[in-house]
Amino acid sequence: MTDPKLFQLTEKDKAKYLKLIDDIDTVHSRAITKVIGRKISGMLDDGKLNSVEIALIDDIAMLMGILELHPELPNSVVKKILFAMTYFVDDNDEIPDVIPDYGYLDDIKVVEWVIDDIQSQIPPMTKS
Repeated sequence: MTDPKLFQLTEKDKAKYLKLIDDIDTVHSRAITKVIGRKISGMLDDGKLNSVEIALIDDIAMLMGILELHPELPNSVVKKILFAMTYFVDDNDEIPDVIPDYGYLDDIKVVEWVIDDIQSQIPPMTKS
């Protein structure tokens, strides 16, 4: 089982990612969500998911739900969510996704960092 603590984001990483977030064009959000569906399907088709990959899929699904349910989110929050999603779909990010058991460690850390950062700006979920 892969330990997500094996990969940590440094302050230098975060500064680099914040610059990339500034460059995100929110016009492409629909295209990004389509690619995510294919990426998740590919992961599921491979069969054996480890705990990091399962958590990552859950977190990405949550971010997609947030975008869908809250179209009034500040642009800065939307950009951060879209960055997390594009990082997830990039097979050749800091740790290439094809590396068994380790390829998604960086993805989960980036997604968790974004979730932690935007959490206070997301309207609370209500039961209907």
